[in-house]
Amino acid sequence: MNNNQNQNETKTIKIDSLNINGEGITILENIKYCINGVLPGEEVKINIEHKKNNFVRGSINKIISNSSQRILPPCKYYGKCGGCNFQFVNYDNSLQIKKQILQNYFKDLYDKDIKINSSKNCFNYRNKASFYVKNGKIGFQKENTNEIVEINECLILNPLINRTLKILKAWVQNNINEQINYIVVRTIEQKLTIVVVCKKRVKNINDLVNGLKNELFEGNFGVYLNINNDKNKIMSNNFIYIYGLKLLETSFEKLKYYIHPNSFMQVNDEIKNQLYLTILENIKDNEIVIEGYSGSGLLSALMSTKAKKVFAVEINKNSTIDANKVKEANNLYNLENINGDCKDIIPKILQEYPDATFVIDPARSGCDIKTLTALKQSNVNKIIYISCNPYSLKQNIVFLGQNYKIKELQIFDMFPQTFHMEVFAYIERIN
Repeated sequence: MNNNQNQNETKTIKIDSLNINGEGITILENIKYCINGVLPGEEVKINIEHKKNNFVRGSINKIISNSSQRILPPCKYYGKCGGCNFQFVNYDNSLQIKKQILQNYFKDLYDKDIKINSSKNCFNYRNKASFYVKNGKIGFQKENTNEIVEINECLILNPLINRTLKILKAWVQNNINEQINYIVVRTIEQKLTIVVVCKKRVKNINDLVNGLKNELFEGNFGVYLNINNDKNKIMSNNFIYIYGLKLLETSFEKLKYYIHPNSFMQVNDEIKNQLYLTILENIKDNEIVIEGYSGSGLLSALMSTKAKKVFAVEINKNSTIDANKVKEANNLYNLENINGDCKDIIPKILQEYPDATFVIDPARSGCDIKTLTALKQSNVNKIIYISCNPYSLKQNIVFLGQNYKIKELQIFDMFPQTFHMEVFAYIERIN
């Protein structure tokens, strides 16, 4: 089939199942159809948008027969901003669908039940937002476009971020500046950092500070500029401190910790806490632990309260600085934070501690091959792998080979109202 032919072609299909990206899948006459926004069992008329060989991607033209699980999405921006792609199912059903998707995907590697850890808050849970700014407007970037979807509030954001959005909106409208690309807001325990991402330093930033002072509690927030001309990423490492809190300080399990505006932190605090405590339950008192992609250091600090020794490796310099502040604030002398690339550092640590426990929480692309190869060649008996991408998780486990098997899989619902999931995999050596 040719992608340039029959651009207005439609087809009526019945959805068989969902894949790990939440897309509806049907195979007819050896052709695989893939479509977003549908549920198993639904009959839909689709617009065919892309054809290549035996693959077709389409969009909904009309839902002919609805699933009994389908509901009306509560957000008025649903289908426009591209964010909450699973609002058309109630929360309990969405969890069961995610479980079935993961169970189907790992059926050749894992045949036990998968535990689901639900989020108490399926709305208003998200502690970070990256707002797109263009032509005096602020909102979210429409999926796969440069278009902006202006919003007044987002149902999955922490209410304090929505409150802050109103202030940002007024400031952006009154200070139209083509140098500004994004405004990134993060909150912890009613404290905020606001980062204005721009091509060069902008004027009138004090107007934003004053607006925030008037509407938020004094001393409750910090403001940074971030100078970034790289279109491939939202923020650079070039931060300019403007006002207020330099770091967000909080605590968990009696541990003080600090978050820099560029530090990685899970977006759902409640689920993050559940996840980290589950990891801690699987760490023994006498273990040496190596953590890859360790971020701002909370998990490594938590594990060091129990393990004999923890090595935490992180490539982001600011995150390692934050991790060392956590170490010092909590007197964690058995914790060593190392700034550098996992692929260069972890193989060296494994040479010295070949039977250590390995904990990893990589980006969506998964663990790098050099680190995986070092693991495969080591005597590591236990790997705790946290993944937001089942595809790369499975790829990495398969790469480890027959010497390793999955002992346990759990879903931690870090991202309610979306198809995304955080997966906890306990992997053990069997030979």
